[in-house]
This record gives sequence, structure tokens and C-alpha cells, in this order.
Amino acid sequence: MNEKITSKLIINHKMLFVFSLLVTLVLAFGISRNNFNTSITQLLSKSDPYLSEVELLSQQFPSPLQIFFAFTDKQGASVFSPNVLNAIEDLHNNFSSVTSATRLSSLFDYRSPEQTGSLFTQDLNNYDLAQLQQLEQAALQDPYLVGSLLSTDAKLSLAIINLGPNSSLDSQRMTIADNATALKLRLEENHPSVNIYFSSDILLQQTSYDDMFRDLSTLLPIIILICVLCICFCFRSLGLGICILIHICFTLVCVIGLVGFLGIELNEISIIAPMIVSIIAIANSVHLISLFKQDLGNGATVDKAIRFSLSENLRPISLAAITTVIGFASLNLCSSPAIQDFGTIVSLGICFAYMLSLLALPSLLIAFAKRFNSIRSSSTMPWQAMIDRILSFVSKADRQLFWGFSLFAIFTLALLPLNKTDFNRFDFIDSESEIRQYYDVVSKHMNRDRVLSYGLNTELIDAAIEPEFLARVEAFSAMLLADPQITSVNSLADVVKTIHQFQNRQKIQNQQLSQDGQVRVDQVQNFYTLPNDINTIAEHLNNYELLQNPDFALENFINDDFSLLKIFISAAPLSNQQLIILDERINQKLSAAFPELQILQGSWSVLFARMNQLITVELLQGYTLSLALITLCIMLGLGSVYFGLLSIIPNILPATIVFGLWGLFVGQLDPFVLMLFSISIGLIVDDTVHILCHYLSARKCGANQDDSFKQALSSAGPALAITTGVIALGTTILIGANTLYFQQAAKLLVPIVVLALVLDSLYLPTILKRFDNKF
Repeated sequence: MNEKITSKLIINHKMLFVFSLLVTLVLAFGISRNNFNTSITQLLSKSDPYLSEVELLSQQFPSPLQIFFAFTDKQGASVFSPNVLNAIEDLHNNFSSVTSATRLSSLFDYRSPEQTGSLFTQDLNNYDLAQLQQLEQAALQDPYLVGSLLSTDAKLSLAIINLGPNSSLDSQRMTIADNATALKLRLEENHPSVNIYFSSDILLQQTSYDDMFRDLSTLLPIIILICVLCICFCFRSLGLGICILIHICFTLVCVIGLVGFLGIELNEISIIAPMIVSIIAIANSVHLISLFKQDLGNGATVDKAIRFSLSENLRPISLAAITTVIGFASLNLCSSPAIQDFGTIVSLGICFAYMLSLLALPSLLIAFAKRFNSIRSSSTMPWQAMIDRILSFVSKADRQLFWGFSLFAIFTLALLPLNKTDFNRFDFIDSESEIRQYYDVVSKHMNRDRVLSYGLNTELIDAAIEPEFLARVEAFSAMLLADPQITSVNSLADVVKTIHQFQNRQKIQNQQLSQDGQVRVDQVQNFYTLPNDINTIAEHLNNYELLQNPDFALENFINDDFSLLKIFISAAPLSNQQLIILDERINQKLSAAFPELQILQGSWSVLFARMNQLITVELLQGYTLSLALITLCIMLGLGSVYFGLLSIIPNILPATIVFGLWGLFVGQLDPFVLMLFSISIGLIVDDTVHILCHYLSARKCGANQDDSFKQALSSAGPALAITTGVIALGTTILIGANTLYFQQAAKLLVPIVVLALVLDSLYLPTILKRFDNKF
């Protein structure tokens, strides 16, 4: 079968190359159709039932897009100093230069929901230092201001630009980001003594896009160039390097073009796919080139050498391609669209790399071998001498290697539970970016609580403003405050009580005045209660809506027909796992207190915290399935159930050892890095497949174990060493990426592929010596 396919590939190699070229040119038109999607929702697990609830509550209570500016004095002074206040006032006067900006929330237009006046009642120039200090003390006493626009130490102040509905349009986002950046630069130029930071979801997506594009446009050419130069060095031939470069370019054009035609958007995860594809394409071609070069060095003609290489490699590279596709395709079992797209793109890339290595590469090798003497030269690295030394070492230290690797594998396997996953949105943006600086400085000065939100859906018009219902909400809020992890609870009940108190203030002034003519506090507080009838509550809410402060808008607490009420719960700083446990506790209490209602989850922070666990489970399930399918493919490809099962050992140990050591020394993992557990087996199985294919061929011809492994390592060893070097070198370059996610992925994947070759060279022969009893 191999000989028949090989003959057809060689006889028709020119026609097959032309066909490959035409397909590549057609698919190239799809490159212009590619789009980037940096939305955070691309990362979320679609299997989480909370997601539909959060999206539903977001539709009922839409929040405008905002741009946050943070101001601090470079000398560490209070923000109630003239230089910082001048900078905020400058923003106040010029925020409208940002497209779709509707209003600005800052210290200058702040009005407390419990007071009638503003913090600043006159022009800034009319305040002296003493008066500014008095304003600072007054501001620090306002619980609604501190933590929202002002830090507890008054060293940082926020100003928030609210954007209109058009800001959600993709066509407007880049313009808004550019406007905001230009405004910030102008403020920094006008106020050099003030630190100014900014952030926004729009800016975050723009930064993510810029980092993605920068990584793709700079790292991908570097990876290709370095890997091709490595091939040229190993084979001592420029011509072979050119062949591989053409093969890579064809593969990348085909996969990126097809992705464009299929409408698959590149995201923060899948952006790495072209780099992975280019590395795998090189690895695919190296096996064909290695045996082709070896046979030419032994005196064979070009036609005989390419026939020999195709005949010997057809089964192992086909089997390796199938198993690698399975490893990446298993990522589609994860419900995160970003991971699914990554798995799909790389799987398509592997298919193109495999097909082009059979359809286009042979023609290139034949053509270039007749023009480049270096290809026909026997000059190469001293592979056989290195292989002989390895085999001699394995023979002498067989017992020590087997037990040493076995015990070390068991030890690192026990360390795997030490790894803890923790999603951090900033793993996908440059640690030196301006947005990262904003969050760092805000985190330093404002220990902002996590805000959880829940919807109570009565499904009846006006039912959410019934006095009895609001009284139950008030009682529930008081019960929650007994939890030490909860710092505050806000709901419509608090709003109604505040309005009721304010509405009755005038009545108290007319009827019960103290001797000094001031309203007594205890008299005012007597009205901080819920009215007894729904008509009074409805009247209060309608009056408030006419004069409401936009920062404390009624629509944040209740929907239009008064059937759905939203509760806000502030929690102390918690880890993701603690947040999940708190959320479960709150949900249990909500279900007990309101058994007749539909409870809706509205917390994005809880959604992201739950994502850790969900994606981890889905990725491990995908890994288990891919391991089973890959093992089955190896059984079928090798024609042996026994050796297929035996291949599991060297296939799973590299990942378990590396992740075990990571758990011991680091312990923290982004859940998306767990993708490496699934894809690593797809990459490293290539080594095991090639060695076992050659080993079993020799065993079937009557060779003993030692001679069979020597023949297998001599045939496949040089190519495996080069592919491992290429994959390791190409992946190492990703450490220079702008994002922590790529850096962490590279730091884990490089040792996995290197360790795979070490285990196949040193550990696999000791396993075969003890368990190969089938011949």
C-alpha cells in the first residue's frame, strides 16, 4: 500500500505541486476576510448556566460604556490640591472631545443622594488651601463618594466619562479609543505634575488587539526565520531551508485564508495558532527531508532517495498527523469559544501541513536537489556518533534509568494537585501597558470591594414595589450583613427609604423645629422607613426619577414595569474560590427567603471565578478523550493493541512531570494554559510514533530488542532531534510575547517537548526491554 501511494506521489509530483499552488492562491483571497474579536465573552464557558442569567439581567439593566481616568499627585499630595483639581477640571471642560461622550462624573459635579448640594459650590479659583482642606474632610465623610470617586486616603480621584449607545458599535470603538488616548496625552502635557491613568473596556479591547497584532506580526516572522535557519544549520543546506520556507508559507496562507472564508474570528487565544501551525509544519517536513538527505548521502539518486523517504515515512507521519489533529481537535469539547477556535484553526493547519508535505514538498525536494549540491552532499551533523553514545549509556545504566525515571514520574504525579487555576484578565495584555498601570495604581489606593448582583424576578407588574415585598428585601439585607465577608447591601428598599426621608424633611421643618431653628437628626431619621402603601412608593419613585442623580439612577435598581428588582452586595476582597463559596451561600439564602421568585445571577465577577473550575474540568475531560483516541489510533497504526497501550507511558509522562514540578515551584496557572495538557500529547506523540514504527518494523524482520531500537533511533533520531529543537526554539520565542498568557504557555511547553525526546531516547528503551515480549 505504501509503495503504491509513494509511486503515485512521485510520478505525479509536478501536477500535484501545481494543484497545491492553485489551492494556495485561491485560499489566499480569504486572508483579507479575517477579523479579530477581543471581547471578553469569547473566553467564557458557554456551558455555565449563569451566563444566560447574567446576560438577561444585563439586558434588563443596561450599563453605559465608560472611560475611567485616575488622578494622583506626583509628590504624593492629596487630590484636593490645586494642581490635581485643575487637571480634573481640564478633563471636565474637554471630555466632550471623545466621540459619543454624554457626561462626566467627577468631584466637581458630585451630589450625594442624601444631600441637596454639590461638593463644589463655586469656581475652583475662589477656594484657598484651607477651604480645599475642609472640602477634603467633608468628602472623606461621605460613604457614597469614598470608594467610588475618591480613595480613603484622598490620594487618588477617579473621573468617569459615560458614553452613549453608539459607543457599542464596532465602527465607533477605535475612534473612541483614539479620542480618549489623545485627551489623556493632552492632559498630561498641560499638567506635568499630575499622574494621569485611564482605562475602559473599549481601551482594554483595543490594547488586546494591539498586543495580539504586535505578537503576530513580529513573533511569527521571527519564529519562521529562526526555525528555517536551524534547519539549514542541521542539514548544512540552504536549499533545504528554502524548501521548508515555501512549505511553511503555503501552509500558513491556506489555513489563514480558509479561516477567513469560514468566518472564524481570531481572538486572544487563537492568535497563537499560526505560530503553532508554522512550528508543526516544520516538524512535518523534517522527517521527509531527514531520510531523503540520509539516502542521498549514501549514494542514492534523487528519485530513489525521495521514494525511500516517502515509503519509510508515509505511515508514521500520517499516524502522527492524525494523532496531533486529535489532540488539538479535543479542545472543541471545551465550551469556551476562544479555545474552540484555537483547536479548530490548529487542526486545520495540521491537515494542510500534512497534505502539502506529501503533495508539494516532494516536488520541491526533487527540483532543489538537482540545483543545490549541498542537498546531495553527505555533510550533516554527526548524528550517528551521538546516537551510539546514547545507546551505550542506556545499555550501561539500564537499571538506574528505568527505576530513576519511574520513581521521579510517580513523585511528580503526586504533585499535580498543587496546581491552582486562577483566571486573570490581564494575562492577555502587556504588563507594561497603560491600562495595566491604571489597575495597579487603583488597586494600590482603593481597596475596592467585589460587588455581586442578583435579580429578584416577581414576573408581575408593580409586584417589586409592594411594601410587603420591600420589607422582605430589607430583612434579607439585614440578615446578609451578619456575614463577615459582606460589607454592604444595597437595594431599592434603601432608595425608597432615602426618598421617603427626604420628602418628609420639609414637613418636619414646618412643624417641629428645635430651639436653634435646625431640624433634629432623630426627627429626620424617624422617616427613614418604608411607606405602608404601594401608591406612596410609586409616587416617591416617579418624583425621584424626574430629579434623580444620574450616578444613582433608579433604573439601576428596578426595571421599567417594576417587576424585577436588583440587589447589590459588596464583598470584602476574596479569592476566586472564596467568591464562589460566598455566591453559593447567598443563592441558598435567596432561595430560602424568596422561594416563589426566579433568582437571576448578575455578577460577571462570579462568572469569571466559576470559569476557572468549568474550563479546567472541560479541558481535563478533553485530554482524557484525546489520550484514549490517540492510543486507539496508535493501536490501529502499529497493528498492535499491546504496543499501543505501552505508548501511553511516554506520551503522558512529559506533561505530568512538567506540570507536577510547576505545581511544586510555582503553583499558579491560568486555566487557559491547561490547554497545553491536551495539545502537548498531540505534539509529543510524534516522537513515540516514529520510534515505535521503526522499532516494530525491525522486530518483525527478526532483529532483537537492542538492534531494533538502535535501528529505530538511527532512522528517526536525527529528525526527532531536529523537530524537538525547532519546536523548543520556536516556542521559546513566545516568551518574548507581550502577554503573560503566551509567556506562561512557552515556559511550560518547551520543557514538555524536550522531556518527551529525553524519555523516548532514555526511558522508552528500558520499558521495551522489560515489556516487549510479543516477538
